[in-house]
Amino acid sequence: MALDPAVRKETGYIAVWVVLLSILMEAVFLLIGQWDLSVLLGNLGGAAVAVGNYFLLAVTVSRAIDKGQADQAAKQVRATASLRLVGVGAICALLVGVFKTNVYATLIPLLFPRIGLAFRPMVDRKRGIEPSGAEGSDLID
Repeated sequence: MALDPAVRKETGYIAVWVVLLSILMEAVFLLIGQWDLSVLLGNLGGAAVAVGNYFLLAVTVSRAIDKGQADQAAKQVRATASLRLVGVGAICALLVGVFKTNVYATLIPLLFPRIGLAFRPMVDRKRGIEPSGAEGSDLID
């Protein structure tokens, strides 16, 4: 099964926001004198987990919508949300516990996709794209 172009596009959008905000976070750690290698590794790991989690969400939503049954799609997305949450928690615990990454630098990037999504309407308006009306959709939240 081929990857939906919308999944690729949206994941790319989120990845750009995660990279930009990760650079900003690294700069903040550097400015406050708390930067070390554990911050960099935590940021890289947390960013990878954040983008990976968003990618899995987008694939799940795309496949659920392709099946064409809205109520079944919503149930499928809710069911996978728990599995993704457990996976994200386990990977972050592994990063912090085993690889000794900075806790904050590992967890803060998990918020970056949400920030990117919050700015999406403004970015779309600047590019002249009409809002889809899907903001706040149960399948996406």
